[in-house]
Amino acid sequence: MDIKNHRGLNQIGGCITEISTATSRVFIDMGQNLPGVGEPTTPEQDKAMVEGIFAQNRKEHEAVFYSHTHEDHIGLFWAVPDNVPQYLGEASKAIFIKKHMLIKRALQEKKEHLEKSSPLYDLMNEKIQHQVALIKKIDQMRTWQRPMTKRSPKPLQVGDISITPYYCCHSSFEGYMFLIEADDKRIWHTGDFRGHGYLSKGLYKTLETYARDIDTLIIEGTMLGRDEQCYTEAAISKRMQFVMQAFKNVFVLVSSTDMERLVSVKDAAMKAKGGYRLDKRAWYMSWAMTYATHQFGKHYRMMNFDVKYVDLMGKLPSTGFVIPVNVSLMERVQSALQRLDPSETILIYSSWDGYYKDPEQVAVNPRYKQFREMFDNVVDIHTSGHADRETLSRVINTIHPKESIIGIHKEPDTSLKSLDISDELKEKVKE
Repeated sequence: MDIKNHRGLNQIGGCITEISTATSRVFIDMGQNLPGVGEPTTPEQDKAMVEGIFAQNRKEHEAVFYSHTHEDHIGLFWAVPDNVPQYLGEASKAIFIKKHMLIKRALQEKKEHLEKSSPLYDLMNEKIQHQVALIKKIDQMRTWQRPMTKRSPKPLQVGDISITPYYCCHSSFEGYMFLIEADDKRIWHTGDFRGHGYLSKGLYKTLETYARDIDTLIIEGTMLGRDEQCYTEAAISKRMQFVMQAFKNVFVLVSSTDMERLVSVKDAAMKAKGGYRLDKRAWYMSWAMTYATHQFGKHYRMMNFDVKYVDLMGKLPSTGFVIPVNVSLMERVQSALQRLDPSETILIYSSWDGYYKDPEQVAVNPRYKQFREMFDNVVDIHTSGHADRETLSRVINTIHPKESIIGIHKEPDTSLKSLDISDELKEKVKE
């Protein structure tokens, strides 16, 4: 097998890894660059880049597999040629297509308030049709099912390449590692993962059981440059509980599909306030919670969400509340704040701090910074969706690949050789 990293060796996000044999090839992720990473590109340039990748090294059998639905891993799915199958976890596909359906719904609502003579009317129509095309593309994706406890995943075949997805914990609805086998070689691709989430308990058992006799390990290294140990989700929930007990009105800014963080919010709110509420317009978060409850609640009790609603534009509970929100609800939260005592109200910011600290991130999406600035009281309670240095070391030591180690999804001035691994393993690091 040949391995080619088209992008991602010396940058976080935008990952594209190609693995090929004489007759077949698979791609792991087709990611959009994160803001501030590399030169900014237009959609036309992105499409040309992807077309160029597929024009080279063509094989009889080809496919793209996605580790999860964060844009820096799946953001260029729309540019993949229609004749190339794309694969995504079943639950990931459901949540991804729902996201674009809700974007389309929001655009249609905006269009209804525009006059046909308005110059924005045609633009809105174009945006709606673009979402329709994206939804059609996602709908055509093939899927695999996430096996529940004590069941092994089934391999998928692309020509003479076998690829098996293994669930891993990450700050997304679900994430996957991959075992790729062909030409008597075995490659393990970690995707994005961590060891400090609720569902990380099976990480090392999975590696010890399935990541055996690995020739090449491809591993993410987001946290290589940060010499810190990550808080567990349980610790995050405990800290949230203390804040929720101290303030009457609590908003929690959190990703709509980071299910383990939503579990942390839920558990903290139940202990501190006896419950939580969602705004009636929090469509995506509400759907994600309901879907997670239906799909996984019977296997993982923590995934049972009791969704109740409140109208941020209307009457709010006089006894106080906990409400998870995202930046799309900023105007509704701002309306609610006008009716609340600022000294009794707090925002728990439970997202990456780079969204409001990094000037390039703020320039691309200023709403995170603007959201924080609406509150007199703000506290950051967050932990990474990525493996810390200790976990990276332990994973490499556990897999102990025979030939090579390739670090991706890492900053350019960082190295896997800086980890606590043997000199033998350090010699196998390819940079």
